[in-house]
Amino acid sequence: MSTVETKATLHDAALGVGRNAAILGGVTLLCKAGSFVVVPFILRAFPREAYGAYSAAFAYAGLLGMVAYFGMNPIVIRDIARGDRPKGTVLFHCTALRLGLLGISALVLFGVGLYSHFSRQMWALGWLAFAVMGFDALTGALKASMQAQGRFGLMAAVETVRKSGQWGLAFLVIFTGAGITMLAAATAAAAAAATAAAVLLGTSKDDFSDVRFAPGYAMRMLKLSAPMGLSAALVLALDRVDILVLERLKGPAEVGIYAAATAFKPDFVAQCVVWAMLPLAFKLAKDDREGLAQALRTAGRYLLICGAAIAIVCVCGGGILVEILAGAKYAASVPVFRIMGLSLPFIFVSFLYLHALTAVDKQAYAAAIFAAGLAVNVAVDLALVPSMGAPGAILGTLVTEVLIAGAALLLVWRFVGCPFTSSETKTGLAIAAAAATAGAMQALGINDLGAAALAVLGAVLFLSKALKRSDLEVIRLAFSK
Repeated sequence: MSTVETKATLHDAALGVGRNAAILGGVTLLCKAGSFVVVPFILRAFPREAYGAYSAAFAYAGLLGMVAYFGMNPIVIRDIARGDRPKGTVLFHCTALRLGLLGISALVLFGVGLYSHFSRQMWALGWLAFAVMGFDALTGALKASMQAQGRFGLMAAVETVRKSGQWGLAFLVIFTGAGITMLAAATAAAAAAATAAAVLLGTSKDDFSDVRFAPGYAMRMLKLSAPMGLSAALVLALDRVDILVLERLKGPAEVGIYAAATAFKPDFVAQCVVWAMLPLAFKLAKDDREGLAQALRTAGRYLLICGAAIAIVCVCGGGILVEILAGAKYAASVPVFRIMGLSLPFIFVSFLYLHALTAVDKQAYAAAIFAAGLAVNVAVDLALVPSMGAPGAILGTLVTEVLIAGAALLLVWRFVGCPFTSSETKTGLAIAAAAATAGAMQALGINDLGAAALAVLGAVLFLSKALKRSDLEVIRLAFSK
């Protein structure tokens, strides 16, 4: 294939990724916009202690739910996108394995509840949260098959069913004065509806007309997914460990402070781009490793810019935004919200890089990075939470995400290709200039929600040609066609 043909193919592929990311991004923005309406009502309707107990229950169940997930979604995408196995065969084996793992997880949750002396409310919240995670594990396989086939509109429809149902039921719970347990029940009902929608929209009888259980393929799926399952569990543990440490050392009220701030974390931006890109990444990893490196450089630059811009708004406007979104009783959440914002650029790029390692079958390295990151996170939490509370927990997350991003970058450089060029270096300088501007505005006591820093970021990006008109044209075409 000639250089011109390769560039044309990558350009067309980039447009396809952009369109898919636009679909996912659009529906996710819609869902997040709804959450920005619903979550503030929830935060105002329940005491901090009740919301903290709700968050702690979902943290416990979420960790066990990842046992059922076990990292199989990328294997589903891989086998279907590459045509290695029929869709029905892949889904059947993934679902069978997950049902078995869900049974094991349920026994573990029961043991955790006995050991931790769950209250009656905590038992109810824990099992309802576990039901949500179980439905998500099954829906995830179906959405992964849609993703592999490029049916991102159906993925969006399934997510819309879930979120719209969750919003409606949440408002019903609030307006009728029902307790926090009924809010968890509403979340479980919405997850069940999304699972039913995924089955009806994403499968047909023909998909499973000639499916038989093949123990060899099931074992192969488990073997390939094990490193990714460990990585996924560790990723969720990074999100949940702060809550668990806070709940143990400081109590539900401090969990509520932390959870209220992190409820608005916009990590979905990176997720939409990476999930849209993953089928292409698997194909490029097989046939065109340099093309994969080029795609990573471009996507990484965009994600870094986006993460930095959101971080500026979170840090500079945190005091105002938290009061608007969560209410005055969560004023203690402002430092948590600001530190969370600082972690976003690192979360965005590490999410991309670690999935790139999966594409080149180096997922064991990703698992090792997450394991080390989790150890660092726990150590920092234990050192800072007793004296600082929720801000100490989010500081642990920030330190961890910086180290994870650095390690992931080095591994991508080794196994895929150089993850940055002069454009990425210029992007880093633009972000540094914007950060300096934001710091100066804060020192002068000017609260502009980061407008001056964002203006500097945009100006330096264009003046240094880190971001060119051609980049914007590709984005425009990708998101409009």
